[in-house]
Amino acid sequence: MSDRRPDALAVARVFRPGEFGSSPDLQASSLSPEEPSASKEAGYTNLFSGYPVRDRAAKIVHVDVDAFFASVEQVLDPRLRGKPVLVGRGVVASASYEAKTRGVRTAMSFREARKLCPQAIVVPGQYEHYADYAGRVGRLLETFTPAIEVAALDDFYLDFTGTDRLYPDFASTLRRMQQRVWEETGLGVSVGAATSKLVAAVASRLERPRGFRIVPLGTEEEFLAPLPVAKLHGIGHAHAVTLTERGIETIGQLRHVPLAALVATFGEAVGRQLYERARGLDPRAVLTPLEPKSISRETTVEGGTIDLEFLAGLVEYLSERIGATLRAARRQARTLALRLRYTDFYSVNRSAKLVPPTNDEKLLLAAALELFRALFTRRVALRFVGVSVANLEPERRQNELFDPMANRRWYLNRGVDAIRERFGWNALFYGKGLQLREHYATKPNGLVLSTPCLSR
Repeated sequence: MSDRRPDALAVARVFRPGEFGSSPDLQASSLSPEEPSASKEAGYTNLFSGYPVRDRAAKIVHVDVDAFFASVEQVLDPRLRGKPVLVGRGVVASASYEAKTRGVRTAMSFREARKLCPQAIVVPGQYEHYADYAGRVGRLLETFTPAIEVAALDDFYLDFTGTDRLYPDFASTLRRMQQRVWEETGLGVSVGAATSKLVAAVASRLERPRGFRIVPLGTEEEFLAPLPVAKLHGIGHAHAVTLTERGIETIGQLRHVPLAALVATFGEAVGRQLYERARGLDPRAVLTPLEPKSISRETTVEGGTIDLEFLAGLVEYLSERIGATLRAARRQARTLALRLRYTDFYSVNRSAKLVPPTNDEKLLLAAALELFRALFTRRVALRFVGVSVANLEPERRQNELFDPMANRRWYLNRGVDAIRERFGWNALFYGKGLQLREHYATKPNGLVLSTPCLSR
Protein backbone atom coordinates (compact mmCIF):
# COMPACT_ATOMS: atom_id res chain seq x y z
CA MET A 1 0.00 0.00 0.00
CA SER A 2 1.37 3.35 -0.97
CA ASP A 3 2.06 5.95 1.73
CA ARG A 4 2.43 8.77 -0.77
CA ARG A 5 0.80 12.07 0.14
CA PRO A 6 -1.34 13.27 -2.79
CA ASP A 7 -0.47 16.80 -3.86
CA ALA A 8 -2.94 19.18 -5.48
CA LEU A 9 -2.43 17.67 -8.94
CA ALA A 10 -2.98 14.17 -7.59
CA VAL A 11 -6.23 15.26 -5.98
CA ALA A 12 -7.26 16.85 -9.28
CA ARG A 13 -6.48 13.61 -11.11
CA VAL A 14 -8.33 11.24 -8.79
CA PHE A 15 -11.38 13.51 -8.47
CA ARG A 16 -12.02 14.48 -12.08
CA PRO A 17 -14.24 17.50 -12.84
CA GLY A 18 -16.89 15.42 -14.55
CA GLU A 19 -17.52 13.48 -11.34
CA PHE A 20 -18.81 16.45 -9.39
CA GLY A 21 -21.80 17.70 -11.38
CA SER A 22 -22.31 20.95 -13.20
CA SER A 23 -21.76 23.61 -10.53
CA PRO A 24 -18.79 25.87 -11.53
CA ASP A 25 -18.17 26.88 -7.91
CA LEU A 26 -18.09 23.25 -6.83
CA GLN A 27 -15.63 22.28 -9.54
CA ALA A 28 -13.35 25.19 -8.80
CA SER A 29 -13.37 24.27 -5.13
CA SER A 30 -12.73 20.59 -5.94
CA LEU A 31 -9.58 21.30 -7.87
CA SER A 32 -8.17 23.95 -5.56
CA PRO A 33 -4.61 23.04 -4.49
CA GLU A 34 -5.13 24.73 -1.16
CA GLU A 35 -6.83 23.52 1.99
CA PRO A 36 -10.41 24.89 2.03
CA SER A 37 -10.45 28.47 3.28
CA ALA A 38 -12.41 29.64 6.30
CA SER A 39 -14.89 31.47 4.08
CA LYS A 40 -15.55 28.45 1.88
CA GLU A 41 -15.89 26.13 4.84
CA ALA A 42 -17.89 28.48 7.05
CA GLY A 43 -20.64 25.91 7.30
CA TYR A 44 -18.16 23.32 8.47
CA THR A 45 -16.21 25.47 10.93
CA ASN A 46 -19.45 26.35 12.69
CA LEU A 47 -20.55 22.72 12.70
CA PHE A 48 -19.34 21.97 16.23
CA SER A 49 -19.97 25.39 17.78
CA GLY A 50 -23.14 24.19 19.49
CA TYR A 51 -21.58 21.18 21.21
CA PRO A 52 -20.78 21.39 24.93
CA VAL A 53 -17.12 21.63 25.88
CA ARG A 54 -15.93 18.69 27.94
CA ASP A 55 -12.69 17.25 29.24
CA ARG A 56 -10.55 16.56 26.15
CA ALA A 57 -8.36 13.90 27.75
CA ALA A 58 -8.33 10.41 26.23
CA LYS A 59 -11.11 9.12 28.49
CA ILE A 60 -13.54 7.73 25.90
CA VAL A 61 -13.10 3.95 25.80
CA HIS A 62 -14.31 1.41 23.26
CA VAL A 63 -14.55 -2.23 24.33
CA ASP A 64 -15.03 -4.84 21.63
CA VAL A 65 -15.48 -8.55 22.43
CA ASP A 66 -13.15 -10.55 20.19
CA ALA A 67 -14.89 -12.95 17.76
CA PHE A 68 -17.90 -12.75 20.07
CA PHE A 69 -20.21 -15.57 18.94
CA ALA A 70 -17.37 -18.00 18.24
CA SER A 71 -15.69 -17.13 21.55
CA VAL A 72 -18.91 -17.79 23.47
CA GLU A 73 -19.19 -21.19 21.78
CA GLN A 74 -15.62 -21.97 22.83
CA VAL A 75 -16.46 -21.00 26.42
CA LEU A 76 -19.60 -23.15 26.43
CA ASP A 77 -17.74 -26.13 24.95
CA PRO A 78 -14.09 -26.21 26.10
CA ARG A 79 -13.37 -28.86 23.46
CA LEU A 80 -13.61 -26.09 20.85
CA ARG A 81 -10.88 -23.98 22.41
CA GLY A 82 -7.87 -23.52 20.17
CA LYS A 83 -9.77 -24.88 17.17
CA PRO A 84 -11.22 -23.02 14.15
CA VAL A 85 -14.92 -22.44 14.83
CA LEU A 86 -17.55 -21.02 12.50
CA VAL A 87 -20.94 -19.84 13.75
CA GLY A 88 -23.98 -19.50 11.53
CA ARG A 89 -26.02 -21.20 8.85
CA GLY A 90 -25.29 -20.64 5.19
CA VAL A 91 -22.93 -17.76 5.85
CA VAL A 92 -20.36 -17.10 8.57
CA ALA A 93 -21.86 -14.97 11.34
CA SER A 94 -18.69 -15.25 13.42
CA ALA A 95 -15.33 -16.96 13.08
CA SER A 96 -12.80 -17.73 15.78
CA TYR A 97 -9.32 -16.26 15.37
CA GLU A 98 -8.02 -19.74 14.59
CA ALA A 99 -10.27 -19.62 11.49
CA LYS A 100 -9.57 -15.97 10.73
CA THR A 101 -5.85 -16.62 10.48
CA ARG A 102 -6.70 -18.93 7.57
CA GLY A 103 -8.55 -16.19 5.73
CA VAL A 104 -12.12 -16.79 6.89
CA ARG A 105 -14.16 -13.61 7.28
CA THR A 106 -17.60 -12.68 8.58
CA ALA A 107 -20.40 -12.80 5.95
CA MET A 108 -18.40 -15.27 3.85
CA SER A 109 -20.37 -18.24 2.56
CA PHE A 110 -19.63 -21.58 4.20
CA ARG A 111 -18.56 -22.96 0.85
CA GLU A 112 -15.79 -20.37 0.62
CA ALA A 113 -14.92 -20.75 4.30
CA ARG A 114 -14.61 -24.53 3.98
CA LYS A 115 -12.19 -24.15 1.09
CA LEU A 116 -9.96 -21.91 3.18
CA CYS A 117 -10.33 -23.89 6.39
CA PRO A 118 -11.49 -27.48 5.77
CA GLN A 119 -11.00 -28.48 9.41
CA ALA A 120 -13.32 -25.77 10.74
CA ILE A 121 -16.04 -26.83 13.18
CA VAL A 122 -19.46 -25.39 12.34
CA VAL A 123 -21.84 -24.43 15.15
CA PRO A 124 -25.35 -23.16 14.34
CA GLY A 125 -25.38 -20.78 17.30
CA GLN A 126 -28.08 -19.67 19.72
CA TYR A 127 -28.90 -16.05 20.35
CA GLU A 128 -29.92 -16.67 23.98
CA HIS A 129 -26.34 -17.61 24.91
CA TYR A 130 -24.91 -14.53 23.24
CA ALA A 131 -27.41 -12.20 24.91
CA ASP A 132 -26.56 -13.77 28.28
CA TYR A 133 -22.80 -13.25 27.86
CA ALA A 134 -23.29 -9.75 26.48
CA GLY A 135 -25.22 -8.92 29.63
CA ARG A 136 -22.44 -10.33 31.80
CA VAL A 137 -19.80 -8.26 30.04
CA GLY A 138 -21.96 -5.13 30.28
CA ARG A 139 -22.52 -5.58 34.01
CA LEU A 140 -18.78 -6.02 34.59
CA LEU A 141 -17.99 -2.85 32.67
CA GLU A 142 -20.60 -0.94 34.68
CA THR A 143 -18.60 -1.63 37.84
CA PHE A 144 -15.89 0.67 36.45
CA THR A 145 -18.11 3.50 35.22
CA PRO A 146 -21.89 3.92 34.97
CA ALA A 147 -21.47 5.97 31.77
CA ILE A 148 -21.73 3.08 29.34
CA GLU A 149 -23.36 2.92 25.93
CA VAL A 150 -24.25 -0.46 24.45
CA ALA A 151 -23.72 -0.04 20.71
CA ALA A 152 -24.22 -3.74 19.94
CA LEU A 153 -24.12 -7.09 21.74
CA ASP A 154 -20.32 -7.11 21.65
CA ASP A 155 -19.71 -3.38 21.32
CA PHE A 156 -19.49 -0.94 24.26
CA TYR A 157 -18.48 2.70 24.75
CA LEU A 158 -17.48 3.96 28.20
CA ASP A 159 -16.80 7.50 29.41
CA PHE A 160 -14.20 7.87 32.19
CA THR A 161 -14.26 11.68 32.12
CA GLY A 162 -13.85 13.13 35.63
CA THR A 163 -12.56 9.89 37.19
CA ASP A 164 -8.92 10.98 37.64
CA ARG A 165 -9.10 10.88 41.43
CA LEU A 166 -10.85 7.51 41.39
CA TYR A 167 -8.47 6.01 38.80
CA PRO A 168 -5.12 7.85 39.02
CA ASP A 169 -3.45 5.21 36.83
CA PHE A 170 -5.87 5.13 33.89
CA ALA A 171 -3.95 2.62 31.77
CA SER A 172 -3.68 0.14 34.64
CA THR A 173 -7.41 0.51 35.29
CA LEU A 174 -8.22 -0.40 31.70
CA ARG A 175 -5.83 -3.37 31.86
CA ARG A 176 -7.53 -4.52 35.04
CA MET A 177 -10.95 -4.16 33.43
CA GLN A 178 -9.80 -6.20 30.44
CA GLN A 179 -8.42 -8.92 32.73
CA ARG A 180 -11.57 -9.08 34.84
CA VAL A 181 -13.72 -9.73 31.78
CA TRP A 182 -11.36 -12.53 30.78
CA GLU A 183 -11.31 -14.12 34.22
CA GLU A 184 -15.05 -13.90 34.92
CA THR A 185 -16.49 -14.71 31.49
CA GLY A 186 -13.67 -16.41 29.57
CA LEU A 187 -14.06 -13.84 26.77
CA GLY A 188 -11.24 -11.73 25.43
CA VAL A 189 -11.94 -8.05 24.80
CA SER A 190 -9.97 -5.42 22.92
CA VAL A 191 -9.78 -1.95 24.44
CA GLY A 192 -9.15 1.40 22.79
CA ALA A 193 -9.10 4.81 24.51
CA ALA A 194 -9.04 8.24 22.90
CA THR A 195 -10.67 11.66 23.00
CA SER A 196 -13.60 10.55 20.83
CA LYS A 197 -15.71 7.50 20.10
CA LEU A 198 -14.45 7.36 16.54
CA VAL A 199 -10.73 7.19 17.37
CA ALA A 200 -11.32 4.86 20.34
CA ALA A 201 -13.20 2.41 18.07
CA VAL A 202 -10.36 2.45 15.53
CA ALA A 203 -7.78 1.92 18.28
CA SER A 204 -9.58 -1.06 19.80
CA ARG A 205 -9.72 -2.89 16.48
CA LEU A 206 -6.07 -2.58 15.47
CA GLU A 207 -4.42 -5.32 17.52
CA ARG A 208 -7.09 -7.94 18.18
CA PRO A 209 -7.46 -10.34 19.89
CA ARG A 210 -7.12 -8.77 23.36
CA GLY A 211 -5.71 -5.59 21.86
CA PHE A 212 -4.94 -2.51 23.92
CA ARG A 213 -4.27 0.99 22.63
CA ILE A 214 -4.51 4.50 24.13
CA VAL A 215 -4.34 7.45 21.74
CA PRO A 216 -3.27 10.54 23.76
CA LEU A 217 -4.76 13.96 23.21
CA GLY A 218 -3.18 15.76 20.25
CA THR A 219 -1.96 12.60 18.48
CA GLU A 220 -5.24 11.63 16.77
CA GLU A 221 -4.29 12.78 13.27
CA GLU A 222 -0.85 11.21 13.52
CA PHE A 223 -2.44 7.95 14.71
CA LEU A 224 -5.01 7.82 11.91
CA ALA A 225 -2.87 9.06 9.00
CA PRO A 226 -1.07 5.81 7.98
CA LEU A 227 -4.14 3.58 8.35
CA PRO A 228 -6.13 2.33 5.32
CA VAL A 229 -9.37 4.23 4.73
CA ALA A 230 -11.27 0.99 5.36
CA LYS A 231 -10.13 1.17 9.00
CA LEU A 232 -12.08 4.38 9.50
CA HIS A 233 -14.87 3.22 11.76
CA GLY A 234 -18.28 3.73 10.19
CA ILE A 235 -17.13 4.07 6.58
CA GLY A 236 -19.01 1.77 4.22
CA HIS A 237 -17.25 -0.85 2.11
CA ALA A 238 -18.52 0.73 -1.11
CA HIS A 239 -17.21 4.15 -0.05
CA ALA A 240 -13.81 2.68 0.79
CA VAL A 241 -13.65 0.99 -2.63
CA THR A 242 -14.60 4.26 -4.37
CA LEU A 243 -11.83 6.13 -2.56
CA THR A 244 -9.25 3.44 -3.29
CA GLU A 245 -10.17 3.44 -6.98
CA ARG A 246 -9.43 7.18 -7.00
CA GLY A 247 -6.01 6.74 -5.41
CA ILE A 248 -7.00 7.58 -1.83
CA GLU A 249 -5.69 4.63 0.14
CA THR A 250 -4.87 6.00 3.59
CA ILE A 251 -6.72 8.22 6.03
CA GLY A 252 -3.88 10.71 5.76
CA GLN A 253 -4.44 10.98 2.02
CA LEU A 254 -8.18 11.36 2.56
CA ARG A 255 -7.46 14.32 4.84
CA HIS A 256 -6.03 16.26 1.87
CA VAL A 257 -9.17 15.92 -0.25
CA PRO A 258 -11.27 19.13 -0.13
CA LEU A 259 -14.66 18.98 1.52
CA ALA A 260 -16.38 20.14 -1.67
CA ALA A 261 -14.86 17.22 -3.61
CA LEU A 262 -16.10 14.70 -1.07
CA VAL A 263 -19.58 16.23 -0.93
CA ALA A 264 -19.80 16.26 -4.72
CA THR A 265 -18.77 12.62 -4.95
CA PHE A 266 -20.60 11.08 -1.98
CA GLY A 267 -23.35 13.56 -1.16
CA GLU A 268 -23.68 16.10 1.62
CA ALA A 269 -24.09 13.75 4.58
CA VAL A 270 -21.50 11.10 3.69
CA GLY A 271 -19.01 13.56 2.21
CA ARG A 272 -19.04 15.76 5.31
CA GLN A 273 -18.78 12.70 7.55
CA LEU A 274 -15.70 11.47 5.67
CA TYR A 275 -14.13 14.92 5.94
CA GLU A 276 -14.69 15.04 9.70
CA ARG A 277 -13.69 11.47 10.47
CA ALA A 278 -10.45 11.69 8.50
CA ARG A 279 -9.48 14.37 11.05
CA GLY A 280 -10.62 12.33 14.04
CA LEU A 281 -13.53 14.71 14.67
CA ASP A 282 -16.44 13.10 16.43
CA PRO A 283 -18.52 15.21 18.83
CA ARG A 284 -20.81 12.36 19.84
CA ALA A 285 -21.04 11.81 23.57
CA VAL A 286 -21.32 8.42 25.24
CA LEU A 287 -25.04 8.02 25.76
CA THR A 288 -26.96 5.65 27.96
CA PRO A 289 -30.23 5.39 26.04
CA LEU A 290 -33.27 4.68 28.17
CA GLU A 291 -35.22 3.46 25.18
CA PRO A 292 -34.15 1.73 21.94
CA LYS A 293 -33.65 4.04 18.97
CA SER A 294 -34.35 1.32 16.43
CA ILE A 295 -35.26 -2.37 16.27
CA SER A 296 -34.20 -4.79 13.55
CA ARG A 297 -34.84 -8.44 12.78
CA GLU A 298 -32.91 -10.11 9.99
CA THR A 299 -31.82 -13.49 8.75
CA THR A 300 -29.88 -15.30 6.05
CA VAL A 301 -31.63 -17.63 3.59
CA GLU A 302 -29.45 -20.69 3.15
CA GLY A 303 -28.59 -21.21 -0.50
CA GLY A 304 -30.87 -18.34 -1.51
CA THR A 305 -34.39 -18.58 -2.88
CA ILE A 306 -36.82 -16.93 -5.30
CA ASP A 307 -39.90 -18.53 -3.72
CA LEU A 308 -42.17 -15.53 -3.26
CA GLU A 309 -44.52 -17.32 -0.84
CA PHE A 310 -41.64 -18.36 1.37
CA LEU A 311 -40.07 -14.90 1.29
CA ALA A 312 -43.41 -13.25 2.08
CA GLY A 313 -43.76 -15.57 5.06
CA LEU A 314 -40.28 -14.65 6.21
CA VAL A 315 -41.05 -10.93 5.98
CA GLU A 316 -44.27 -11.58 7.91
CA TYR A 317 -42.44 -13.42 10.69
CA LEU A 318 -39.78 -10.69 11.03
CA SER A 319 -42.53 -8.05 11.13
CA GLU A 320 -44.32 -10.02 13.84
CA ARG A 321 -41.18 -10.11 15.96
CA ILE A 322 -40.68 -6.38 15.59
CA GLY A 323 -44.32 -5.65 16.45
CA ALA A 324 -44.14 -7.77 19.60
CA THR A 325 -40.90 -6.08 20.68
CA LEU A 326 -42.38 -2.63 20.13
CA ARG A 327 -45.47 -3.47 22.17
CA ALA A 328 -43.39 -4.94 24.99
CA ALA A 329 -41.46 -1.67 25.15
CA ARG A 330 -44.67 0.38 24.76
CA ARG A 331 -43.22 2.05 21.70
CA GLN A 332 -44.41 2.68 18.18
CA ALA A 333 -42.44 3.37 15.01
CA ARG A 334 -42.64 6.12 12.44
CA THR A 335 -40.29 4.53 9.89
CA LEU A 336 -39.91 1.00 8.53
CA ALA A 337 -37.04 -0.17 6.32
CA LEU A 338 -36.45 -3.34 4.33
CA ARG A 339 -33.05 -4.62 3.24
CA LEU A 340 -32.42 -7.40 0.73
CA ARG A 341 -29.20 -9.05 -0.40
CA TYR A 342 -28.98 -11.31 -3.42
CA THR A 343 -26.78 -14.37 -3.82
CA ASP A 344 -24.41 -12.30 -5.96
CA PHE A 345 -24.00 -9.97 -2.91
CA TYR A 346 -25.88 -7.09 -4.54
CA SER A 347 -27.81 -5.27 -1.79
CA VAL A 348 -30.81 -2.96 -1.89
CA ASN A 349 -32.68 -1.17 0.86
CA ARG A 350 -35.48 1.32 1.17
CA SER A 351 -37.51 2.90 3.95
CA ALA A 352 -41.08 4.16 4.24
CA LYS A 353 -42.91 6.43 6.67
CA LEU A 354 -45.63 4.87 8.80
CA VAL A 355 -48.63 7.17 9.00
CA PRO A 356 -49.84 7.03 11.66
CA PRO A 357 -46.94 5.55 13.70
CA THR A 358 -47.74 2.02 14.79
CA ASN A 359 -46.67 -1.19 16.53
CA ASP A 360 -49.36 -3.31 14.84
CA GLU A 361 -47.62 -6.08 12.92
CA LYS A 362 -50.40 -6.10 10.33
CA LEU A 363 -49.58 -2.51 9.37
CA LEU A 364 -45.85 -3.18 9.65
CA LEU A 365 -46.24 -6.17 7.35
CA ALA A 366 -48.23 -4.19 4.79
CA ALA A 367 -45.47 -1.58 4.62
CA ALA A 368 -42.74 -4.23 4.49
CA LEU A 369 -44.44 -6.15 1.66
CA GLU A 370 -44.91 -2.97 -0.34
CA LEU A 371 -41.18 -2.29 -0.03
CA PHE A 372 -40.44 -5.92 -0.88
CA ARG A 373 -42.42 -5.71 -4.14
CA ALA A 374 -40.55 -2.53 -5.05
CA LEU A 375 -37.08 -3.92 -4.24
CA PHE A 376 -37.21 -7.55 -5.41
CA THR A 377 -36.89 -6.82 -9.13
CA ARG A 378 -33.97 -9.02 -10.22
CA ARG A 379 -34.08 -12.63 -11.40
CA VAL A 380 -31.54 -13.62 -8.78
CA ALA A 381 -32.15 -15.58 -5.58
CA LEU A 382 -32.22 -13.72 -2.28
CA ARG A 383 -29.86 -14.75 0.51
CA PHE A 384 -30.67 -12.13 3.15
CA VAL A 385 -33.82 -10.39 4.39
CA GLY A 386 -33.90 -7.72 7.08
CA VAL A 387 -36.72 -5.60 8.47
CA SER A 388 -36.11 -2.67 10.81
CA VAL A 389 -38.03 0.19 12.37
CA ALA A 390 -36.77 3.56 13.58
CA ASN A 391 -37.95 6.95 14.81
CA LEU A 392 -39.54 5.31 17.81
CA GLU A 393 -41.82 7.16 20.19
CA PRO A 394 -44.01 6.32 23.20
CA GLU A 395 -47.15 4.42 22.36
CA ARG A 396 -50.17 6.71 21.92
CA ARG A 397 -53.77 5.69 21.25
CA GLN A 398 -55.64 8.99 21.24
CA ASN A 399 -56.10 8.90 17.47
CA GLU A 400 -57.58 5.39 17.66
CA LEU A 401 -60.14 5.87 20.44
CA PHE A 402 -63.06 6.11 18.02
CA ASP A 403 -61.70 3.69 15.40
CA PRO A 404 -63.42 0.31 15.99
CA MET A 405 -61.04 -1.64 13.73
CA ALA A 406 -57.92 -0.14 15.36
CA ASN A 407 -59.30 -0.98 18.79
CA ARG A 408 -60.04 -4.55 17.73
CA ARG A 409 -56.47 -4.90 16.45
CA TRP A 410 -55.10 -3.44 19.70
CA TYR A 411 -56.93 -6.00 21.84
CA LEU A 412 -56.13 -8.83 19.43
CA ASN A 413 -52.40 -8.05 19.50
CA ARG A 414 -52.39 -7.88 23.31
CA GLY A 415 -54.24 -11.17 23.50
CA VAL A 416 -51.75 -12.84 21.18
CA ASP A 417 -48.86 -11.39 23.22
CA ALA A 418 -50.36 -12.74 26.45
CA ILE A 419 -50.81 -16.25 25.03
CA ARG A 420 -47.31 -16.33 23.63
CA GLU A 421 -45.84 -15.10 26.88
CA ARG A 422 -47.54 -17.92 28.75
CA PHE A 423 -47.32 -20.81 26.28
CA GLY A 424 -44.44 -19.83 24.00
CA TRP A 425 -44.19 -18.01 20.69
CA ASN A 426 -45.31 -21.00 18.63
CA ALA A 427 -48.62 -21.34 20.44
CA LEU A 428 -50.09 -18.98 17.82
CA PHE A 429 -48.98 -18.01 14.34
CA TYR A 430 -50.39 -16.44 11.22
CA GLY A 431 -51.21 -18.40 8.04
CA LYS A 432 -47.90 -17.98 6.25
CA GLY A 433 -46.09 -19.10 9.39
CA LEU A 434 -47.18 -22.67 8.68
CA GLN A 435 -44.95 -22.86 5.60
CA LEU A 436 -42.00 -21.50 7.56
CA ARG A 437 -42.42 -24.28 10.10
CA GLU A 438 -41.83 -26.76 7.31
CA HIS A 439 -38.39 -25.25 6.73
CA TYR A 440 -37.22 -24.30 10.21
CA ALA A 441 -37.09 -26.00 13.57
CA THR A 442 -39.10 -24.44 16.37
CA LYS A 443 -38.22 -23.52 19.93
CA PRO A 444 -40.43 -22.09 22.68
CA ASN A 445 -39.23 -18.59 21.83
CA GLY A 446 -39.77 -18.87 18.06
CA LEU A 447 -38.29 -20.31 14.90
CA VAL A 448 -34.64 -21.31 14.62
CA LEU A 449 -33.79 -19.19 11.59
CA SER A 450 -30.53 -19.24 9.70
CA THR A 451 -27.89 -17.23 11.51
CA PRO A 452 -30.11 -17.11 14.61
CA CYS A 453 -27.72 -14.75 16.36
CA LEU A 454 -28.84 -12.11 13.90
CA SER A 455 -32.51 -13.06 13.99
CA ARG A 456 -33.63 -12.63 17.55
